[in-house]
Amino acid sequence: MFTLDEKEYDEAKLEGKAKIAFANSKVLLMERNNLIHQLEKNQILTDHYSEVLKKNLPNGKDKKQISNGNKG
Repeated sequence: MFTLDEKEYDEAKLEGKAKIAFANSKVLLMERNNLIHQLEKNQILTDHYSEVLKKNLPNGKDKKQISNGNKG
């Protein structure tokens, strides 16, 4: 069963173009869900590596030289 426009339908009763459209819609939904998952994973890893970078930046004088564009 699936719902479309607030009505329930039995996908087993679909034929022809409707069956193909339903199958394509399922594939697209799965791809969308995978992309959302990948984006969430990407954000988590980006946040993690940003924190690692912050914790491992050079301290003191070196930090000032880097932020001033090698002026020294």
